[in-house]
Amino acid sequence: MSASRLARRILPHPDTLAQTKGLKWLGHYLAPRPWLWVAHRRRVALGVAVGLAAGVIPLPTQMVLAALLAIVCRANVAAAIAATWLTNPFTLVPIWSLAIALGRMASGHTGPIATPEMLAIDWAQPASWWPSLWAGIQSLGEPLLIGLPLAGLVLGALAYLLVYFGWWAVIKGERWRRLRRRR
Repeated sequence: MSASRLARRILPHPDTLAQTKGLKWLGHYLAPRPWLWVAHRRRVALGVAVGLAAGVIPLPTQMVLAALLAIVCRANVAAAIAATWLTNPFTLVPIWSLAIALGRMASGHTGPIATPEMLAIDWAQPASWWPSLWAGIQSLGEPLLIGLPLAGLVLGALAYLLVYFGWWAVIKGERWRRLRRRR
């Protein structure tokens, strides 16, 4: 199966989005604009990069932000929306660790980072968890605020390269197999 067929098979169709509650506006917007929907290597790679960069920043409207950024960048909107799902509770710790490390390097912050011992989390009382975690997030402050956009840029750029060159490798492999079958 070719790479573009696989992408078309995985990515939802604009008609599907037009029938999805909350995303109807997107389906109606994309139907007459195929350049935002087409499964080309550059557009899909850019869509994944934009979606991952928008997904790193902890906002409740990540998918909407990713869709709007993809429209502005003329990237594949479905890939951008799908890429926001790469940031989830399981990937939160590694992404935030990267963000804090990048933020500390960029800001020159050398102070201590709050650890669970410093936060005095009482594991027996779940009501104390949220205030303790909030105090920990506030202690991160500047490194986290600077690091999250930097992590978004770094992860977006890596995702772009990974998708672009991965797609290129699949195309080369398909051509090589076709040439081998002809011989």
